[in-house]
Amino acid sequence: MARGTDLHPYYQRGLRWDQVNDIAFAWVKVSDGGAPYTITRGGVTYRPDTHVAGARSRDIPVGGYHYAQLKPGPEAQADVLLGQVARLGATGVAPMLDLESPFTPNGFARDFAIAFCRHVAAAGLRPAVYMSASFAAALRPDQWDVPDLVIVIARYGARPQAAGPARYPGRYDVHQYTSSGTLPGSAAAVDFDESYTSNHLTTEADMPFTPEDFRAMMWGNVFDAGGNRNYAQFIKDMDAKLGALGAALDSVTKLITDSATHPVDADQLAVALEGKLVAELVPAVTQAVTQAAGAETADEVRQMLVERLVAKV
Repeated sequence: MARGTDLHPYYQRGLRWDQVNDIAFAWVKVSDGGAPYTITRGGVTYRPDTHVAGARSRDIPVGGYHYAQLKPGPEAQADVLLGQVARLGATGVAPMLDLESPFTPNGFARDFAIAFCRHVAAAGLRPAVYMSASFAAALRPDQWDVPDLVIVIARYGARPQAAGPARYPGRYDVHQYTSSGTLPGSAAAVDFDESYTSNHLTTEADMPFTPEDFRAMMWGNVFDAGGNRNYAQFIKDMDAKLGALGAALDSVTKLITDSATHPVDADQLAVALEGKLVAELVPAVTQAVTQAAGAETADEVRQMLVERLVAKV
């Protein structure tokens, strides 16, 4: 068993991550309804970025959770969560659907949650769902036929399966057992969770190339301001990349085939390859490093890359 928490960007503002101990995992609210989540109070805007960065600074696995609204549809809301998880790199804990008010525990809520979780699973991530024990008793998430679903149940003062009007007899992975916990510096009390399995954690150590890596490689920065995939931009970018690669290959191929009538030695071929590699690879790496670590670091990496490419060819 391990203790974790779920955090709100505003209510848990001021949290002193440098003093946080005995927390093994965390969820942070990153989206709500049809949009990424931020909140402005007193002229200050609070974002999930702060808590995600704080957890990662302490090597605490962190994931994002989404507060469900009645509209838009479940797939659209799931895409908002997936977009924010990718943007923040919050991939240490399964992305979680928070299913409570304005929903009631009925067939509509069940169908919404199943569609949402299946959409997350189709993106290559293990989905999680959070609800109260009374919701779970009515909706029975353990019977949804969603593979690898992580179930998080809130019931304060008793285990979910304990006797009482809110008893939930089904399977679960994590129990939110209090909303009155304390963490250093937090402006409000915090929720504490206890895990009974490790299903909520990703297996990055066993997967050198994770589904999140694949999503980042394929989609890059083609999410719009609402956190939704911009398919048109994706196709445009891929077409440009394929066109550039094709032109580079055509040029080198022509140089080789022409060698039958105009002999080309190894040095000439190396120079041609060097030019193509530097022209195509270096800008892409420079852009990626600039976004991740800043322009100054990118300049150093770019110079090092050019030198090593020249030396290799």
